Amino acid sequence: MKNTLLLIVIFTLLVNCKHKSKENELYASNIKDINEIVETIIIQDSLNVLITEKESKMFCVDLVKLNIAIPEKRKDGIITIPIPFNNVSLHNLIDRKINDEIFFSTKDSLTLMEQNLNPQTIRISNDIISKINSTTHELELKKRKKGELYRFYEMNIPIFSLDKNKAYVELGYYCGGLCGSGKALYLKKINGKWKIIDSWRTWIS
Repeated sequence: MKNTLLLIVIFTLLVNCKHKSKENELYASNIKDINEIVETIIIQDSLNVLITEKESKMFCVDLVKLNIAIPEKRKDGIITIPIPFNNVSLHNLIDRKINDEIFFSTKDSLTLMEQNLNPQTIRISNDIISKINSTTHELELKKRKKGELYRFYEMNIPIFSLDKNKAYVELGYYCGGLCGSGKALYLKKINGKWKIIDSWRTWIS
């Protein structure tokens, strides 16, 4: 009995170590692009978060994981889309056309799903933090509970294509009560630089 228990513990540790190794590998290979994408969105989407701007808003330093969900298919062939918060449907990403071009193809499917191994949060670089009015989600929630004014942006960890030249990001803006909005952004690396090529509103309050 003790030997069986010991084997289960060892197996669990090995699985967790392998998962952590893959997680760290995904993070390390994408960290440079992640920070470049954050800077691109701040500049190209004109987010008023730089410390040099008047009435600057806050930007969360911790990017949150956006899970890739596989929607269920009913017997009649209709796909059901009840996707939980902080999730995006694989069905909505694959074969979507952006400017008459397929953005993520079926070849990207496995790579997209592997990004569910991303850590729950990733902190942006200190170089970016030094240029913006930064905050954390926890700090802004405390302000909300105290009835204080809060206005901040929160971004998810970018989701990359197989070739790492395309990325999908969701950005939320929260400004108290029934004030806020969400946006989906599609980015492409062109001549070594990230560029927003399309975006649209995902929610508004």
